[in-house]
Amino acid sequence: MMQRMLVAAALWAWSPLPAGAQDQPAPKDLLTFTSLGASTPKLPNQLLRRQKVRIDSIKTLLSASPERDSKRVVLLTHLAEEIKLQNVNAALPVLKEAVALARSLNNDKLIAETLLDLADYHIVLAEYLPATKYLAEARAQFAKARNLGGEVRSLGRLALVAEQQGQYAASLAHCLQGLAIPVTNDTRRFHTSLKIQAGNTFNKLGDYAHARDYFLDALQVARNQDYPDRINLALGGLGDVCLKQKQWVAARVYYQQSLAVSQRLGNAPEVLAMQLNLAEISERQGQLAEAFALGYPALRQSVVTGRLLAIPRAEGVLARAFLRQGQTDSAITYGRRSLASSQRVGSLEGSRAANEVLALAYAKQKNFAQAYLASLGRKAFNDSLLSEATGRRTAALQLNYELGKQQAQIKLLTQQARLQDQQRELSRLRQQNQLIGLGGLGVLTALVAGFFFWQYRQRHISRENDLRARLAADLRDDVGTLLRQISLQSNLLQEGLADAAGQRLQISRLSDNSRYAVRQLNDVVWSLDTQNDNLKDLLIRMRDYGYEVLTPRRVALCFEVPDNLPTFRLPARLRRNLYLIYKECLQNVLKHAHGATRTTVRVRLEGPQLLIDVIDNGQPDSPNAPEATLRRATQGLENVDVRAAAMGGAATTGPIISTEGVVTGFRVRIAAPLPSA
Repeated sequence: MMQRMLVAAALWAWSPLPAGAQDQPAPKDLLTFTSLGASTPKLPNQLLRRQKVRIDSIKTLLSASPERDSKRVVLLTHLAEEIKLQNVNAALPVLKEAVALARSLNNDKLIAETLLDLADYHIVLAEYLPATKYLAEARAQFAKARNLGGEVRSLGRLALVAEQQGQYAASLAHCLQGLAIPVTNDTRRFHTSLKIQAGNTFNKLGDYAHARDYFLDALQVARNQDYPDRINLALGGLGDVCLKQKQWVAARVYYQQSLAVSQRLGNAPEVLAMQLNLAEISERQGQLAEAFALGYPALRQSVVTGRLLAIPRAEGVLARAFLRQGQTDSAITYGRRSLASSQRVGSLEGSRAANEVLALAYAKQKNFAQAYLASLGRKAFNDSLLSEATGRRTAALQLNYELGKQQAQIKLLTQQARLQDQQRELSRLRQQNQLIGLGGLGVLTALVAGFFFWQYRQRHISRENDLRARLAADLRDDVGTLLRQISLQSNLLQEGLADAAGQRLQISRLSDNSRYAVRQLNDVVWSLDTQNDNLKDLLIRMRDYGYEVLTPRRVALCFEVPDNLPTFRLPARLRRNLYLIYKECLQNVLKHAHGATRTTVRVRLEGPQLLIDVIDNGQPDSPNAPEATLRRATQGLENVDVRAAAMGGAATTGPIISTEGVVTGFRVRIAAPLPSA
């Protein structure tokens, strides 16, 4: 009779209420995160195929870099991580090679990282003794290297080991110890993981308020700092809290959001975990077809990849689904498998759940003796998981943590008050020093201002002298020579020694020289006028000059300027050199481009430079000469190079050669720096 009463009580505690009776409203904070969206589960095989491609890529890099250095250690750890996603056991040789190589390099940081990876391997296989050993060694190496982030990660793994063994007080102690480490840019991500781990522990203890607070805090930090690999974990934790409180709809939304993020990250273990969670939700809501559709692939994937901790969960979900379907034999089979798998990995939570479903299945078969034994097993595991001593110790740890936070805040406020007093004293001393130094600063400022004014005057005088010298040189070299020629030709005409044809030739030359002299004078006056310092004015002058000298020689001019050319104010020296280089290029066309019928001037901007191309379609002086196709060896082109270098730019010259190897013209390119550069 006693056995039947115990079994009946177990059935009443587990059996579902009518549809919708258990489903409480979604928590208010759920509305904050629904923007992440939900998606249907993606087959794990798709992720495994992507992992296979990544594994092959890493192996290729290892083959290409056989050197035994730190780069190889990093590649080995990446390779082990990818292999672990396909088959956990296959990653061990690679991890051991990485640890051995790190030790041979005597690099503390690499040793700690590889030991941490090796501990993760043992955690996945529920081999907690070697995992704890490697974590202790890794934590010591991180402390030696003064790596606070590494210490926080080691404490997080120790908390995970304790939580998976049902040692919730020890797990919470590790979490609070890690959270006491100062938050920096190097530790913020790992503090977020510790908050998620603490939330998981509080959830197992049934303290849902604290669990939700830790998960929401971790989710806020992860979203602000853009930690997608923490966002999915925090969302999954919130789903676990809702699942424990039988808020099925809210739990499903959180799990779907976590699944979507995990799929985008290609995180196969988390995808598998969320599929198991969704399968359990479906089973709890009586959607058995969906529970089987998610549970069977999850169980297969757990076995194939060696995820030993996921196997008892998947078997437990299938056992409960079979029980709801009335197939008690299948429920008992999967329940026994779940119990054996849980005992194999030392999972007290899994053993409790397996005994619960076995008790219900045996009771439905009226095998009350086995049901009674399973109920006793469930009660024993409940007592070990949630003993009174564990609850007291957990409460004490939480209280100590809160007191520590308050003491830290008081200490911080005291330090801030002391700092404010020091700042006020410093301000008073600073004011006194300022009053003393103002007089000396004023005198020094006057002296410096006088010095700079004297320097400005000297530079101004120097520029005026340079301008006068250039003006005198231009007038003497260009205009003076032309005027002497005009004077000689006038004298010859006055003597009347030449015949009529010769006189006409002399008059023509006299007219050309007069026009050229006027043009040179205009150029000198234009270069001195400060109103012509804009780039637009320079281009207009260049175009007018081109039409003036090329059109009489039957050479067409094409002047290409961008419509959206910005306005630049050019220094007089740069403007003068650009104009003289342009004139030299056009004279070069008239003198040496035989048969030229067209000249193209192309102006454009490339970054901080102004580029001017002068292109003609003429032929060189001597087409049969070996060097004729390479350059025009003239004094004018040498002047172009000199002037381009003088303004801080460069000039390139050379023939234009077609694909058939025929010279089709000649190009001169001038690159000049603009003042805005």
